[in-house]
Amino acid sequence: MGCIPRKHLGAKATKPVDLVITPSIFVRENSLDINEVYDFGQSLGRGAFGEVRRAKHRSTNLLRAIKILLKDKPSTEANTELLNEVEMIKAVDHPNIIKVFEYFETPRKSYIVMELCQGGELFDEFSKRNVLKEDDCATVIKQLLSAVSYLHSHNIIHRDLKPENILIETKGDISNVKISDFGTATLCAKNAKIRGALGTVYYVAPEVLLGNYDSKCDMWSIGVIIFTLLSGCPPFDGINDNAILNKILKGNYSFTGPIWANISREAKDLISSLLCPVETRLTAESALNHPWIQRRCPNNQDLHSLGNVLTKLKDFHCASKLKEAVSIFITSQCITSDETKQLKEAFKTLDVSGDGKISKKELADQYTKFMEGGESKAAVEEIMADVDSDKSGFIDYTEFLKATLDRKKLESSENLKAAFNLFDKDKSGTISAAEIRMVLDTGNMANSKIWDEILGEVDTNGDGVIDLREFEALVNKKTIL
Repeated sequence: MGCIPRKHLGAKATKPVDLVITPSIFVRENSLDINEVYDFGQSLGRGAFGEVRRAKHRSTNLLRAIKILLKDKPSTEANTELLNEVEMIKAVDHPNIIKVFEYFETPRKSYIVMELCQGGELFDEFSKRNVLKEDDCATVIKQLLSAVSYLHSHNIIHRDLKPENILIETKGDISNVKISDFGTATLCAKNAKIRGALGTVYYVAPEVLLGNYDSKCDMWSIGVIIFTLLSGCPPFDGINDNAILNKILKGNYSFTGPIWANISREAKDLISSLLCPVETRLTAESALNHPWIQRRCPNNQDLHSLGNVLTKLKDFHCASKLKEAVSIFITSQCITSDETKQLKEAFKTLDVSGDGKISKKELADQYTKFMEGGESKAAVEEIMADVDSDKSGFIDYTEFLKATLDRKKLESSENLKAAFNLFDKDKSGTISAAEIRMVLDTGNMANSKIWDEILGEVDTNGDGVIDLREFEALVNKKTIL
């Protein structure tokens, strides 16, 4: 015990209290010509909606996937669909949900810039293997359940979960997958019902076909996915769509055939607990606690490396709102998946419930392994005050990363330049209070003086603007001579 060093406490600068910084405020429409910002590469896939292409950001060289939507509908309807997908994705912050960075509009096309998953679709990986071993399947499903649990806690229903909409971050490595394609996702308040059928035939829940459903329709789809990944065949099949839909409505499926003889009773039990009437169907939270998931996905995080992460969390403090904004921008927009791979595993270890966020209790349970009770309680309170930027009562994924990332990576000259350019709207080489407001104001600020206060924290020479030197000094804590 006591191997985590105490944080040296001292006078803290006062941050403006009514400004909440979240990754979503940096996801917005870019008014530039997209070809001035990105170099387009190969096509990653085509569909009825349009196309997804690989691209490279011209100034940062960061790789992206760009979803190109053809506007074959009236512009108002097309814009609504685009904004729906962008708003759904940018509102969430989970390691197993695809990230969106920005979007562009032209009279004929819409463009959504998203993170690039080099491994392609789970459907393609599954097609190569024919079936997945139970341990591999459980690894994928645990991630899906965590992401879906998170979505449902935010009243979001995906409505089209299937292997084609699950992306693999790194080629051949199913330990990190992400849910994508939120084009048909919708908001649904707790205990409310939705009307109207949507989804893909093989994976659609019976209550969706009847036009009266809630978030548990996603759980049915996960049941179909598990069945298909383990056996190589869907549970409901037929000569045409109508035949398949009739079987779904009747709930007719079976575990017959040679392949099912070698699949565990626990796997079959989980499937049966998902492909069942909605009244008895498991929630994502309950499914995460199912024995098949718990036994096949043990937590193997190295205690020493976890201790290092806990130390970083405890040592983190950000007195300036502008520095906090810069850290969240860089973490959410500039840091690559390779740079966060180990931290992602640490986050999952701390997130014992698997709901995609770290609670105060989950933190406390870890710190009591290294510190005395009273000391650990004080540490957790201070961590929540410093790291929980949006004051949600939980540490979200980006909040965790901003506090634990290697500072040299986070504060590299390339990342700081990208952040400076974000605020320097008029490309004058300096940042004004008005430009800070343009980036950070979400329209909910009661105190209009806050922008001058934020600028004053950084404007050391008092000329009314922030130059690059002052900006870098803020982030790197340099002393300006």
